[in-house]
Amino acid sequence: MSRPAMSRPAIHRIANPKAWTVLVAPVRLEVIEVMRMIAPCSIAEIATALDRPADTLYRHLEKLKRAGAVVEAGVRRIGRRVEQVYDLVADDFRVDFKDGSGRTANKAYNDTMQSIIKVASRTARDSSAAGQLLGVGEERNIIGKIEHAWLTQEQFIELRELMMKVKSFMDAHKSHREGRLYLAALIAMPVTRKRGAKRAAESAMKSAPKSALKSALKSAMKPAAKVVAKPAAKVVAKAAAKSSTKRSKK
Repeated sequence: MSRPAMSRPAIHRIANPKAWTVLVAPVRLEVIEVMRMIAPCSIAEIATALDRPADTLYRHLEKLKRAGAVVEAGVRRIGRRVEQVYDLVADDFRVDFKDGSGRTANKAYNDTMQSIIKVASRTARDSSAAGQLLGVGEERNIIGKIEHAWLTQEQFIELRELMMKVKSFMDAHKSHREGRLYLAALIAMPVTRKRGAKRAAESAMKSAPKSALKSALKSAMKPAAKVVAKPAAKVVAKAAAKSSTKRSKK
């Protein structure tokens, strides 16, 4: 039998960067977005919404289940057929990493950005191929901007709040099937040029405690000392052998 829609919490926080990376793979990101609109639902309904074959989605649902984002929500009968129903554990997901600035966390952030870009790119490609994009006149239906600006941390927080208002606007219209389906991709991040990244790393080394630098220097010197010591020992041994040979000849 089918069960009524689950009462989902507003937010589910993910503490494991690897689990987060599972969620934000491009196809799974789209699956989650569809489920935010139509769950509880079957794989067949997700496939219809994404215009993808259902048999390609099973492994993605399984990975989302193992990551703790999706749960089985009962079964329902469709004629003579019984199908599994799935639901999200929450309406939305947030990162809650213990080390929010470490290498693993930064990889997870980058994976997120790359997936958002891929989903947006596919959407633009497919809509363009179908002749559905209109950028001029009263019926325009696309906007694309890239902007660079110098911002303080306080100004970035203000920008984030503006972008979260756009997200709230989109969230409010997920369940109302009026008009047509739109995608809004929201991205903002600091800019680090390649040479700037090198300078940032050098600056971090300079600002590190002297004890840490000494320790790092000692660690770096150990392999070199071993490499130098071995040839030196061989030279001394050879010299001693030659000297001994000469003395015996005399």
